Order: sequence, then C-alpha cells, then structure tokens
Amino acid sequence: MEKLINKILILYKKHLDIDSKQEAILKYSLKLLISSIEGYVLALVIAWALGIFPYVLIAMVTVSTLRVFSGGAHCSNATNCILYGAITMNALGALSRIIEFSKITELVFISLIFSYGLWAIRKYAPADTPGKPISTKLQKDRLRRRSALVACIWAVLAFALTFGYREQGHILTYASSIGILWQSFTLTNIGYKLCHAMDRILSRMLMRKGEPSC
Repeated sequence: MEKLINKILILYKKHLDIDSKQEAILKYSLKLLISSIEGYVLALVIAWALGIFPYVLIAMVTVSTLRVFSGGAHCSNATNCILYGAITMNALGALSRIIEFSKITELVFISLIFSYGLWAIRKYAPADTPGKPISTKLQKDRLRRRSALVACIWAVLAFALTFGYREQGHILTYASSIGILWQSFTLTNIGYKLCHAMDRILSRMLMRKGEPSC
C-alpha cells in the first residue's frame, strides 16, 4: 500500500503545488480510501461465501452513509479496521437474515431503532476521528443535522417498504435497520469500549501496531 500511495503522491506533486501539510492530509486520505476499499472487498467476499451477500452489502452501505456524517469508533490501525469491519458487517448481515417479524412488530422495531438513532446522534454525534478532528461548533452542528437527516430518510424508506413491499423489502428493511442500530451504537461510550476491546484482541493476534488508524 505504501508504495502505491507514494507513487500517487509523486504524480500529484508533478501537477499540483502542495505543501507538506497538504501532502500529509492527502497521504492520510489515500490510506483511508485504500483501506476502506480493501475492507469492503474482504467483507463482501466473505459474505458471498456465506450466502449473505445482499444483507451485508445493504448493511455496509447504510452504516457507511451514516458514518460519513456521524463519525464513530475506530481501530488503532488500518489492518485492524479491515478485519473488524469484515467481522462486524458479516455478523450484522447474518443477524438481519435470520430475524423475521410480523408487520406490527416490524413497525415497532423500526420505530425503536429510529428513536435510539436520533438519541445517539443528538448526544454523541459527530464523533471525532484521529485524522479528521472537528474544530468548530458550526461544523459539529452541521454534521449532527446531516446525521439526523440520514436517519430520517432511512426511517421513511423503511416504513414505506414495510407497508408497500413486504417480500421485496425484507432484505432492505432488516439489513438497513441493523445497520442504523449498529452505527448508532458505535457512537456511544459502550460502543467505543467494544471497538477498542476488539482492536486490542486483533492487535494481540496479529502482533501489529503503529499503522495509521482507519
């Protein structure tokens, strides 16, 4: 990864005049992008092998969309992020596949997740990341509003699918609901503690440290 990033940076420097600070930001962004792609690929390959590909894909898209604005817990290095993401996304996909509710229970399920999501967003979002600290109240308020908007759009779509497309909407409703629930949970103090505990376990297993966080 490092060689590829350095080649891209050299290409940028040939065409753009960037200082050392901009270069550091660009390098971090490239590492984040590449590790994210690797994480998506690994998670989806595992999901395909397990026969839960559509569930995992929908859960990942939902989590990623909300996470863009809300932030959330991170592992200490890119390798751990990739593995942690693959494990959790496939767990979410597997869970969303096996749950089955009546229409009334499903509406209650969506309502509870929506309420919990709004509470977590209001109390904890946006959560800072190591490479992208949030410095101003204006920026925090804007990201919090956008996080809430994502949750509201999801709720409208989930309710519409439940009322209108029972069979076709099953995968979308359950997988996205579990995705919203998980991402909201990762904003909380307990969510951070769980992520950091998993991070320590992965680091001990792989004996890796010191890479940039995801």
